[in-house]
Amino acid sequence: MAIAIFGGSFDPPHAGHAAVVSRVLDTLPIETLYIVPAYVNPFKRGTHAPPELRLQWLERIFASRERVRVSAFEIDQGRPVPSIETVRHFREIDTDIYLIIGADNLDALTKWHAFDELDRMVTWVVASRKGSEVPEHYLRLDVDVDISSTELRSLEKTHLIPDSVREEIENYYKEIQCKND
Repeated sequence: MAIAIFGGSFDPPHAGHAAVVSRVLDTLPIETLYIVPAYVNPFKRGTHAPPELRLQWLERIFASRERVRVSAFEIDQGRPVPSIETVRHFREIDTDIYLIIGADNLDALTKWHAFDELDRMVTWVVASRKGSEVPEHYLRLDVDVDISSTELRSLEKTHLIPDSVREEIENYYKEIQCKND
């Protein structure tokens, strides 16, 4: 049996992330799905919520899901971690790895650190959004939830935040907005 890795900032986690998890569990022949929040995405300058808080939110959201584990691997490194390092770490568990990415990552994918090596090590699974093109050599995971973390941080569409953490996330981002005003 294989494993899957789903990484990201999850700043904040939302219904789109939950939909990806459900589709992965329903469609891929895997034993375990590892959700790996980034300390900081290597292509971004920072996050809005601290790493430990995003990790806690994910743990609460997916606590009841069998075959799902939230991993602190990248957060424990205390720095931006390229995906190749994460995949190398998880190869100690299984060498058959599906790597889940969003369709919004496709344009820059070949710029990822050690992309050629990473490409040989994983089976790419692309979570698509409405209107996104996914090349045939990638597995397509149809997920059609129209949401972005940016909208949630501005407190739009907060109904798309999982119930188990919605109030805490709303309060956290409200507090940030008050500090910035």
